[in-house]
Amino acid sequence: MHPIAEEIRNCNKKCFVNLYQDTVYANKTWPKTEIDGIKPLVYGPENPRVLLISQAPSLQAWLNGKVSNSPDGGLVSEGNDFLINDVLPAFGLSGKDLDIFRENVFWVHACNCYPWYREPKNKKTGKITRQDRWPGNKQIENCLGQWLGKLTRIDSLNAIVLMGEPSTRLFPQLKEGSERFTDLVRKMEIRNDIIEGIDILSIYNQSKKNRTFNDPVDRAVNNELKLLLKNKFARWIE
Repeated sequence: MHPIAEEIRNCNKKCFVNLYQDTVYANKTWPKTEIDGIKPLVYGPENPRVLLISQAPSLQAWLNGKVSNSPDGGLVSEGNDFLINDVLPAFGLSGKDLDIFRENVFWVHACNCYPWYREPKNKKTGKITRQDRWPGNKQIENCLGQWLGKLTRIDSLNAIVLMGEPSTRLFPQLKEGSERFTDLVRKMEIRNDIIEGIDILSIYNQSKKNRTFNDPVDRAVNNELKLLLKNKFARWIE
């Protein structure tokens, strides 16, 4: 594992501990005391070509990190459905190409610990629905913000892929004024003027749980982005 990945993985600030609670998931009760001790989820090969920054671990990935014996908490394992079914295809890869991903991609999150969720009650039905919580600006700054400078100075790095709105907050230079994240992504623009020698591309969060493309424009953009990322990824790892 890359020294910076190991440094992030061993962070013990436990920034979200005050939000954690006993929870039931996959027919199992997870006591708060167990959840408090889960390490940040991050994976970094020795000579990464691409830095992938996503939003935050899902609840499933976070809890799997408790039981996984791998150095990365199982983040880049065959058992990570999000990786196999959503992230790899965005790079033009499949499950059989997992080793290519592991060799070339440093995967980190804007917040590397699960920011938990809120349970709002529907005013009409009274039903409580779990909603994943987005990390706030201060939380992102306190988490990945403290390592971003080190990450972008990795010698082997050729590109940064920002998956989802929270990760783009780390690079305010990408947006023009009050430009929305959706408008930024729709431009499908690769920026190489922010960090010398490094391409930066923003894409939608590929999680099916976190995105719906009701707008045909967004569906078309996402498909074009996948083709763009597939072609650029092949060049970045040459």
